[in-house]
Amino acid sequence: MLVGLVFASFIAYFFFHHLYGKRRNLPPGPTPWPVFGNIFHLDAKYPDRQLVEWKKIYGPVFTVWLPGPMVIVADYDVMKETFVKQGEPYSGRPNSVLNNELYRGNYGLFFATGLIWKENRRFTLHVLRDFGFGRNTLEPLVMEQARELVSELHKTTKPINIRDPFLTAMGNVINMLVFGFAFKFEDQRLMLFKDIFEEYSRIFSSNLGMLVEICPWLRHLDQIVLNIGWKRLMTNYQRVFDYIKQEIDEHRRTLDADQPPRDYADAYLMEMEKRTKAGEGDLFTDWQMTTTIHDLWSAGFETTVTTLQCGILLLLNNPSVQEKLHEEIDRVIGREQELSMDDQQRLPYLCATVQELQRAANIVPLSVQHTVTDDVIINGHRIPKGTTVIPQTASLHSDPELFHEPEKFRPERFIDDTSGHFIRSEHVLPFSLGKRACVGEHLARMELFLFLGTLMQRCEFRPVDENRPPPIDYIPGLARSPVPFLCIVSPRRPI
Repeated sequence: MLVGLVFASFIAYFFFHHLYGKRRNLPPGPTPWPVFGNIFHLDAKYPDRQLVEWKKIYGPVFTVWLPGPMVIVADYDVMKETFVKQGEPYSGRPNSVLNNELYRGNYGLFFATGLIWKENRRFTLHVLRDFGFGRNTLEPLVMEQARELVSELHKTTKPINIRDPFLTAMGNVINMLVFGFAFKFEDQRLMLFKDIFEEYSRIFSSNLGMLVEICPWLRHLDQIVLNIGWKRLMTNYQRVFDYIKQEIDEHRRTLDADQPPRDYADAYLMEMEKRTKAGEGDLFTDWQMTTTIHDLWSAGFETTVTTLQCGILLLLNNPSVQEKLHEEIDRVIGREQELSMDDQQRLPYLCATVQELQRAANIVPLSVQHTVTDDVIINGHRIPKGTTVIPQTASLHSDPELFHEPEKFRPERFIDDTSGHFIRSEHVLPFSLGKRACVGEHLARMELFLFLGTLMQRCEFRPVDENRPPPIDYIPGLARSPVPFLCIVSPRRPI
């Protein structure tokens, strides 16, 4: 009798603690299950849409347990007031079991925190500006790869998966900036790296991956029971780091400190030497360099490739948009003259299509986690130091209050009815906002405009079956990607 009473009391306390005690000092939100939180309540493919629905119920700031508590900020004005105007205390990053094993802790640009993040971000922005970020001096590099991509696509009339040629073109842009050389189109390393990055994305955002964050011992059951893919990812990821280390060693061997840096790797090695002499060597180390280059490489490679893949998929399903792009480019530029960034003012429909693509593809559907480095107040809620908070910019893109019929792909929504000019929307935020906004935003915007514009100028994309375009479907992940599809690419001949 006594044992039964004690057991019942324990169960009652357990459920009280999980269903009320842990939640009482946080903003409201959907009721979490014990241990699992709201993991199984969230749509794996379209978490952005689910969070829009929860915003309608719980307001612009609410708590979701995945499986630990995460405070979701799903309103643009509140995001701007907090992450932008009061950005400093919102710039932290949570610890992650997966990243601790891969990165040995919070290193690089993406997951680093504190002074090491501030100094490395400041240095990176300075170096990238020197190499042309924020100016159009990067155009020749991007256009060279755009020409190579078109040439590769024109080699066959058979249905193709555009993923592989896109990988090479995007990979070459970032690799030229970081390491100073381009891959050949048949180089299999790029295909391997993309597969590894996608595996990381899948594990990081999967139900089991989330559960490992509060039950780290589960990763030891990977190959026995769960098949998370943890061990395979650790083994494969070492190949990415080995490639980066190999290139760093080669740059160290050939570095001429009396000459300007050839690329980002040279600049970082020079900065390491300078910081070591100044007694600040712990901020710029070999491992921090390796992980920083990894972050630049993977972000500048994977997200742009995936966005362009989604763009072609959406055009196959919306042929009238492709027709309008062809018409505008033929009328304004023609099929012989190359595009430049100066043409943005003259190509409003292309600009609108790029922005609508970033909104509709929404390739990072659950925005990146931050932690608050001090107690803060968000929309009247006191949030304690160390709490995970998410500026859920992705849900803005799916919000019908901001975008009429958000499920439809309509570039016209960003064209002024009277003037015909492009309207830049403050609610389309694919690069996040605040102090943690993507350092490569300028390059990505340039790539999307020049690559998509060049592809529309020189190519026509058609589904294999004219009556059945490939379905718009995604593989879930931290960065979701389209299910592989085939299409036919035809050259557009000079007029």
